[in-house]
Amino acid sequence: MRTPILLGLLASLASAFAVELASAYPRPARVSSRPEIDFTPGDVRMFNSPDGTHYWYLIYDVVNTTGQDRTWAPSITLFTDRGEVLKDGEDVSRRVHNAIMEQIGDPLLESKVAIIGTLRQGPGHARRGMAVWPAARMDVNELRIFVEGISPETAVVEHPVTGEPVTLRKNLYLHYLIPGEATARGDTPISIHPGYAGEEHWVLR
Repeated sequence: MRTPILLGLLASLASAFAVELASAYPRPARVSSRPEIDFTPGDVRMFNSPDGTHYWYLIYDVVNTTGQDRTWAPSITLFTDRGEVLKDGEDVSRRVHNAIMEQIGDPLLESKVAIIGTLRQGPGHARRGMAVWPAARMDVNELRIFVEGISPETAVVEHPVTGEPVTLRKNLYLHYLIPGEATARGDTPISIHPGYAGEEHWVLR
């Protein structure tokens, strides 16, 4: 009789500890006290290269409404449900970037390198960029994207192992669902995950 009671007690303590950790972990302010860049994500799609390789890509627009010129140098990271962590532009050649831009055919679209720099104020200086990641695995059903560089908001926390201070930065979080075989979709846009509306759209990481 004691074993079930003990297991139940341990489960309750673990649950309470998890809730305490979750509540202690910093969350970004719902309304930022510091000006942020307006970031509008477009569609996420797959590019099938003629050489048989595949790539995920995201088109986005940015507008500087902060009241002063800003530097736009985003860090955009993609996580797949197969454990991949992919940095925008890593292992993506200039040839692939150019091929995607040529396929899109948008004269306003800038490459990853070209868009880095001063983002001037106002809608008249809006810019359109692209993030690209290699799609090494095709058995992927979910994509999670974190965009850093939109907001200056940060938080400093203690590293749980070393005790050293760690700076977390506010990221926009996006979540996509891929039904069926990824390569069979061609250039069809990938849909936002149906559960995204109930998730936190801003996180510190």
